[in-house]
Amino acid sequence: MKKIIATLLFLNILTVIQAQRLESKIPNNIDVLVSANAENLFKLIEVSDIDKNAIGKEILKDLNRDNNIYRVESVVESESDEKKEDSKDIEERKKVSSVANAGIDIKSNAYYFFSKTDSISYHNFYVELKDRELFESMLSKRNKKKIRRMEGYNIIEGRSDIRIWNDNYLLLVNGDASRGYFSTHKERLDKLKEEGEFGYNFRKRIGKDWTKKYVLDLFNKNVIMSIATNKKFQKSKKKNASATLWIRNYGMLMTDLFKSFGGYLYPMYAEGGNQNIYGVEEVTANLFFDKSDARILLDMSVSSDMKKSFKKIYNKKMSSNLVNSFDHDKALAFWSISIDTEETLKEYPELLHKMYGGILPKFQEEMELVGDLFSLVIDEKAVGRLVTGDALLVLNDFSKQEVEYTTYEYDKDYKRKEVTKTKEEFIPDFTLMIGSEEEDLLNKFFKLGEKHKAVEIENNVVKFKTKKSDIPFDLYSVVKNDVLYLTTSKTNALSIASGNNNFNTKKHSKLVRDNSTVLFVDVNAVLNKIPNKWMSKSEKEAMRFSTDNLNDGVFRVSRMKGNTISSELKISTQGTEENTLKLLLEFINTVAK
Repeated sequence: MKKIIATLLFLNILTVIQAQRLESKIPNNIDVLVSANAENLFKLIEVSDIDKNAIGKEILKDLNRDNNIYRVESVVESESDEKKEDSKDIEERKKVSSVANAGIDIKSNAYYFFSKTDSISYHNFYVELKDRELFESMLSKRNKKKIRRMEGYNIIEGRSDIRIWNDNYLLLVNGDASRGYFSTHKERLDKLKEEGEFGYNFRKRIGKDWTKKYVLDLFNKNVIMSIATNKKFQKSKKKNASATLWIRNYGMLMTDLFKSFGGYLYPMYAEGGNQNIYGVEEVTANLFFDKSDARILLDMSVSSDMKKSFKKIYNKKMSSNLVNSFDHDKALAFWSISIDTEETLKEYPELLHKMYGGILPKFQEEMELVGDLFSLVIDEKAVGRLVTGDALLVLNDFSKQEVEYTTYEYDKDYKRKEVTKTKEEFIPDFTLMIGSEEEDLLNKFFKLGEKHKAVEIENNVVKFKTKKSDIPFDLYSVVKNDVLYLTTSKTNALSIASGNNNFNTKKHSKLVRDNSTVLFVDVNAVLNKIPNKWMSKSEKEAMRFSTDNLNDGVFRVSRMKGNTISSELKISTQGTEENTLKLLLEFINTVAK
């Protein structure tokens, strides 16, 4: 028993070490990392599934085209049958018949990572090689001529990218020198220009020199502190995830990028501060392909100085008056958002100062003054009563409607004549609900609109007077139970006004009230409503496949828990395939036909 446990422990450790081989070569100070978990992916599909897929076929086609390899279908008639077979066998061995036979170990993890300095940014791709010679044989003739054999590595230098590899690893790097940096340090850098060299070519040459030094250091030197030792990144990888995204500090990354491009486009941004302007720090995302749904889970860590403001703004439950105002079983789609308007307005001056003061440090005093004036002018409590921060948009149905439009015709003398025609349009039937505790004020507003003939009021239902040329549908409004309703359906408006609503409201109630934002789409129901007579053959095939296999899609953003805001995008299917990754490959094949 002890031997069995020891063996299992050894195999587990070996698996972890194998998975971290490339991670130990990736520096710890990178900004963004995307890792593809080969073990989890190939639990879901086989290599042959990729080969048979439209994407795999296109890859194989490109590989074989680059090498001018073609299968010999006929040979000289004078050759013997034995020679014919020998000739075919030779050509058959040369032809790449699987993506697994291109020299790259597709069953090991692959990594993309992004790193930057104030002068240049690098896009990096790291993979393991299974067969160096086979990989090199896949290169085009032009690239084969560019290979330089060095001690311990091989390298190809492109215009802005570099490929470097040995028997075990392949690293591809694309460097992009910062325009803002070259603009800010123009006087110093101009001394490095060669005679007759212009700005673009100069920046390319210097950037290429920097990239080459970066690549050689990264590939040939041992990384003292690697991402393999980064506890935050290791924790971000979820069990069974097919891919993981990790961003060290989203706010600082955006600040740096803004300064890099902003300084070039707008000189006043060049001296931007080093503040986290969005208040978001670490961001992680994981992709899952389960039996009946595909999911992306995303977590955002909020900085300590923004945490207090975010909690006040987003930690609010939607009023049940809105949640219970539509039939959950019949809705084709809906979008809900719930924030605290009063707290948002109270926190706005501080957020304005932190965000824009960080981008424009020279104007911090001006930003502070704007915030103070905002607080002085705006009555946060009054506005918070008028618009509570709850909003819910529901797509009820679609309808066909004849609408008029103006066009021109020409007679036999080519004289233009204006004519009015009709056409059939696809009109959405929707209801928008906005939380408001100022019913009296809103009713006064509509009474004033009636006085000026902008609206009509009957049975407590307001009808807006609109031109069909401006809005191709009627619009009605009702104010009831601390909710302002705007709807395209007169029947729905009368039902709301009279209180004769008998909706099924259990299906999505918990989803809406437990999250600050929700977007729901009944994919199957929506697609069945869309006319397809103007669609192409491939669009019809994609639509047919979707209705046969998909159920619904949900995007949700949670309220804050600790200092984390979580979100999820989930596409639910009918479970017709073993898993949703296989279904995705089948969908790609359907669209590619």
